[in-house]
Amino acid sequence: MSKPPSFGPIRVRIFSVVLLVARPQFGLAALALAVLSACTALEQRDGRIARQLQVPGLVSARRLLVEGGRHPQAPDRIMVCHLRAAELAVQDTPSPEAVRIQAAATAAVADWVVDHQPLKQARFTFGGLTYELRIRPPDRRGVWNPSAFESARSAGGLRRKLLKNWHTRPGVGAPLIVQWRPSADERLKRFAAPRGYITPVTALLEFEETPPTVTLAFLDPTVISEVRIGRKERPLAADFSAPIVDRIRDVREFALALEGVLHPGVRDAYLYTLQPYDPKRIPVVFVHGLLSHPRMWRDVINDLQADPELAGQFQYWTFFYPTGWPITVSALRLREEMAALERILGPQHRMIFIGHSMGGLLSRLQVIDPGTRLVDGVLSPSDRRRFDRLPAQHLLRRIATFAPNPGITRVVFISTPHRGSRMADMSVARWFSTLVRLPSTMLTALANTGLDLAGTISGNPRELSGVRRLSPGNPLFRMLDTIPIPVPHHSIVGDRGRGDTPHSSDGVVPYWSSHLDSAESEIIVPTDHGAFHDPAAVAELKRILKLQLRNRR
Repeated sequence: MSKPPSFGPIRVRIFSVVLLVARPQFGLAALALAVLSACTALEQRDGRIARQLQVPGLVSARRLLVEGGRHPQAPDRIMVCHLRAAELAVQDTPSPEAVRIQAAATAAVADWVVDHQPLKQARFTFGGLTYELRIRPPDRRGVWNPSAFESARSAGGLRRKLLKNWHTRPGVGAPLIVQWRPSADERLKRFAAPRGYITPVTALLEFEETPPTVTLAFLDPTVISEVRIGRKERPLAADFSAPIVDRIRDVREFALALEGVLHPGVRDAYLYTLQPYDPKRIPVVFVHGLLSHPRMWRDVINDLQADPELAGQFQYWTFFYPTGWPITVSALRLREEMAALERILGPQHRMIFIGHSMGGLLSRLQVIDPGTRLVDGVLSPSDRRRFDRLPAQHLLRRIATFAPNPGITRVVFISTPHRGSRMADMSVARWFSTLVRLPSTMLTALANTGLDLAGTISGNPRELSGVRRLSPGNPLFRMLDTIPIPVPHHSIVGDRGRGDTPHSSDGVVPYWSSHLDSAESEIIVPTDHGAFHDPAAVAELKRILKLQLRNRR
């Protein structure tokens, strides 16, 4: 015997709308019918979900994950569905489907928790199930407090672009993209990367015995690589690349670089920390070159950060400076920024500087002790007396006389023109340098002192820009050749794949300019001036950082 057709809630609502349109005088009755049908539908849905909560297995977990996303105004229903989905998936780990469901459910719970900070614990009840959710405090290195985040979302939805390699680690947990809150320390705020840190974060749900208590932890996968699930150690999932791409995906890189050359007075120089400060990590400072900016290092940092031997051992900082500035002024601003950060954090030790092209010159000027050699032999006795009478804080005094930073113990030079580049003397470069507009305050301080430092520090305003200062005729290069580099240093040089060293060139800097007899190591990579992009160059950087770790021990 067949069943009669069901006149369910959806049909009731359709009938109510038709009744309301056809017979407006029955509007109240139609409205009541609609409300009644909605309530009935909700009760039926709740009943269906409650029954599903009691069903074990991945099929049930998958359905609960879907149901958890349909009720934005019902937090208990949402959280119970996601927590139960994660619990069922954890029981089936490490099957790929279980890992996917568990990650999606964990990310949803983490998102809700971050949105409701500050929160130490919460209780959710629905469909006969109750979960006590606790937030793991930052009780050890590698555990984050979610109150440090403004928002969190799954890293899985980010489009994989802008990086040569995409580094992930399969495992349990949900890799997240988080937006960090500004530092509570007002002094540190200006040193944080403008778009936030690029530190990877993984959320992990840990289920305990009945009654169901769940602990949510926000972990740093560069520090914690394995977690205990039940009685087994499992790898912690990670996405090392997603936070980097999320921070740079809409940056107009060429416009930023060009502005730094042609209008160097628009922006100042800044030192940026890319992760929350960790005193147990060695700082690595990246310094970009001419017509560039810190985001040029994204592939290098991406590859270094994901290396298992380097993970958690280093913290990455970048220095931005308008590359139209004179080289010595940019080097001064780097010294000042480092000193300002060290006044807050304390002296740093075993730092490594990695400089590309002009950035290598700035890095060199952080570790040498020039004494008075940048002015000796250049100024006449009368000019020298005039120079000595300048106030200690005068710009000329600060860029000509300085002490090395004792915390920097290793430098890597990539395509660095230690003796200049003849391209700076070409007519195109000369024309380009005329477009550079240095700040008037800088010109006044450098060019109007009545001193002639042979173009090393002061001189013709048109000759002061970073473009023209790369000329081999700049006396600065001759003086630098007389000052030893007192820390271990390494060279990475490009030869465009021609194999013609020592007669080679990377297309911008010839080998005779980039080579240093004093270098602890030197490798030639088959690429152009952008040698830092080459896999062999990245492998060399990894070797050097691991060498630094061995020396520390």
